[in-house]
Amino acid sequence: MKTTLSSYSALVVLLAAAHAPAAITGTFGQVTQIGAPPSAVLGALTGFNAYAWDEQQNVAMPATFFDETTNPGGSATPLPGIVPAGAYDSHFLHFENVPGVIAASGQVTFSQPIVAAAFVNTTLDATDASLGAFGTVYPTTYPLRGLNSPSSFSFIGNTLTFQFVQFFPTNFVVQVRVITHAVPAPGAAALLGLGGAACLRRRRR
Repeated sequence: MKTTLSSYSALVVLLAAAHAPAAITGTFGQVTQIGAPPSAVLGALTGFNAYAWDEQQNVAMPATFFDETTNPGGSATPLPGIVPAGAYDSHFLHFENVPGVIAASGQVTFSQPIVAAAFVNTTLDATDASLGAFGTVYPTTYPLRGLNSPSSFSFIGNTLTFQFVQFFPTNFVVQVRVITHAVPAPGAAALLGLGGAACLRRRRR
């Protein structure tokens, strides 16, 4: 019986890992991955680097408007549109510089492909409540948030490359919300099948 329970526990762990939702898996350059901060309003999260964090995972999102809905895509020639209702994961990029810092550039990689991005203040405002991290205060309704000129970003597959620029002093805060697919990793169904077969074998014994 102990062996059966131990094997079952191991299977549960494997399945949980296989169904792990999309998340930030790596960063490069002038970006720091953090846990969801208590506040992302003007003046609350400044630094030499941009910050990136995971927001909600596997959230049931209704059909929602985003400022860029193509992959490959980016802020240079965005294609705004409605992302269909479904399960998605949300992530956030934020840059507010300190004196002496003008720009931050780097890459953020996710475990699943990028679906869309919001970078206009009104679109960010509209998705703060539904996709924002629990416990984080966002600058909702603040007009000087989003992607200022000459800041830019592009993405292909599951990697986003950015160049955020700010001149101090400024009242602008650079912010981009990214959503990715939230689907089981390949092989999850196979693991489930193997687990079921193993259970059947034990019963026959």
